[in-house]
Amino acid sequence: MTDKPKDVGPLGMGHKPVKDPIKGFNGMVISSTLILEALTLVLALPMLRMLYSGELWTGVNIAIVVALMVFHLVMLAFASRRWSLNVILAVQVLGIVAGLFIHWSIVAIMVVFGLVWLLAAYLRSNLIARMERGLLTTQHLDEKG
Repeated sequence: MTDKPKDVGPLGMGHKPVKDPIKGFNGMVISSTLILEALTLVLALPMLRMLYSGELWTGVNIAIVVALMVFHLVMLAFASRRWSLNVILAVQVLGIVAGLFIHWSIVAIMVVFGLVWLLAAYLRSNLIARMERGLLTTQHLDEKG
């Protein structure tokens, strides 16, 4: 019988991955999703102008949608921080509440991207847990790959 804990992979802990997978996750998944959501919010502005003969085209509605868009663009600078995903999820909830006062389509955008952010949070925690248990393939490759 071996003395390995149950939660460690069959190959052992391995070594630290050569390339940090969390940096790749932050760079690709979080940054690209922030850009996609900002673009979607930009495309919501003409919808506000055209619906109901422009009744939704008010200063408050425009300010809320633009503020959400700017928030997502500013968060690009903080995508590598640990707390960024939690802040983004909190703003999704605020966006849903604000969207209730604007139009259901804004709520739909925020709900869809909220689900994407929840999936990203799950995937990030799963990646960290697998790395801590030594289950990543790159933790067991030699120096040459």
